[in-house]
Amino acid sequence: MKAVDQIPNDSAVAAQDAQRAGTWTLLGRLLAGPPDHQVLELIKGIGDASPGNPDPVAQGWMDLRQAALEMAPEQLDPEFQDVFIGMGGGEVTPYASWYRSGSLMERPLVAVRQELEALGIRRLADNNEPEDHAATLCETMALVISDPEVDFDWQRDFFQRHLEPWMGHFFKDLQQAPSARFYKAVGGLGETFVRLEERFFAMPA
Repeated sequence: MKAVDQIPNDSAVAAQDAQRAGTWTLLGRLLAGPPDHQVLELIKGIGDASPGNPDPVAQGWMDLRQAALEMAPEQLDPEFQDVFIGMGGGEVTPYASWYRSGSLMERPLVAVRQELEALGIRRLADNNEPEDHAATLCETMALVISDPEVDFDWQRDFFQRHLEPWMGHFFKDLQQAPSARFYKAVGGLGETFVRLEERFFAMPA
């Protein structure tokens, strides 16, 4: 095998980053609210994994596609309500503060707000969720990966400070939520993807 084959070129790196950003974007969209018809059709159109592919992320994509094929659109809104909102609280609590300190609106939220301010990212006026919501953090990861002004070190540090300590546990809990059917698959993909990102950022730059 030629040594040069081991060195990724700029286009390969760009394609990898686009795939990573796209996955974070989709996870953020699904955690912000139930998928609409367009998003659901996008998920149904995911291509088959290579035969015999043992990659758990590839399996996560296939499981998500299968869940989308099995669910009627009208089932997704009540499932989202039960899993994340409920009567006085959902079955999972998608906030960094909750996972890292045991209550809401704590120091992890303050740290995220400071980081977003440094990145020049502002919460949308119609978004009432705190910035440490899992959806916001997923969407922010997509932004920092895609932004050429954000260097790799900042991208890695943002992930390790604000997502790595808790988001894998959150996605694991999502898979165990009693009402989760479609969102069980979201949790499976999310957990395997977070673990992949952990390994990615642990590699020497």
